[in-house]
Amino acid sequence: MRKYVFVLTMYLFFNQATEAGTGALRYSDVVFSRVKTDSVVYCTQDGISLYMDVYQPAGDTARQRPLIILAHGGSFIHGNRKSDCIPDLCRELASRGFVVASIDYRLTTLPGMATKRHAFNAMMKSVADGRSCVRWFINDAAQGNSFAINPAQIFFGGSSAGGILAEHLAYIHNAAQCPAPLSTAVGKYLPDTGALPPHAIRGCISLAGAVLDTNLIGAGGPPVLHIQGDADPMVPYGYQRPVHKLAPFKLAGLGASRPRYKSQHIDFSEYVFINGPHTPWDYDSKAFKIVVEQIVSFANREMK
Repeated sequence: MRKYVFVLTMYLFFNQATEAGTGALRYSDVVFSRVKTDSVVYCTQDGISLYMDVYQPAGDTARQRPLIILAHGGSFIHGNRKSDCIPDLCRELASRGFVVASIDYRLTTLPGMATKRHAFNAMMKSVADGRSCVRWFINDAAQGNSFAINPAQIFFGGSSAGGILAEHLAYIHNAAQCPAPLSTAVGKYLPDTGALPPHAIRGCISLAGAVLDTNLIGAGGPPVLHIQGDADPMVPYGYQRPVHKLAPFKLAGLGASRPRYKSQHIDFSEYVFINGPHTPWDYDSKAFKIVVEQIVSFANREMK
């Protein structure tokens, strides 16, 4: 028995490997000095090839690595996988040993967000694309595992619109749980919800994200890390209309979702930027560092 414990301990020690004896812990500290990037088409929707940039530590020989998928912001009308701080966030996480994917997803136009029905359709299209990306990695892991991921440790997150995408991907089970007209959009664009249940992801990372209805957050849902400024005018911290109260629908941010996380016994972590604006991590290095630390801490806790 002692020999088994010793072998297991040594395995875990070396699995938290360091580069050249630096003492840095994999998945916590910066272990790798170089990160490589591959661009991959993960699906084709409406005749459009959707790409993801996959970041991984250069020279890493580890297998079964945790994967973090991130979606950019842009109000569902602009942005791409190279927008704002997402590439920098990917590099920071990959330098710690994670595999990280920054994804494109289908966008709409400003008129496409002008009515509740059209906005819900645009949002659910993006969620469908996020699910396609998760499915791509799960299928690839079963057929050669190109990026050496652990399919049981897939985290999905995003910033702003990407955070909204991530939360709905995490908590929508089927159209029946959704109020109209959201149920119509879910039935149309997420007909295969049962084929990829929410528990396919290990955790949700919402950076200034929100949900359309806190009742979507049900018991048994995946853990969530929610980070937001409490003075956010674009994605409300409470429950109100986003985009300076101009959008034709309401969203529930961290302040409104917190009671639901608790009542449904969702394992959640949070960080509030007091008097913080929308996505300060895009331009403030201190806020960016906090976000990196929060994601690393959350992922390590959930992996254990």
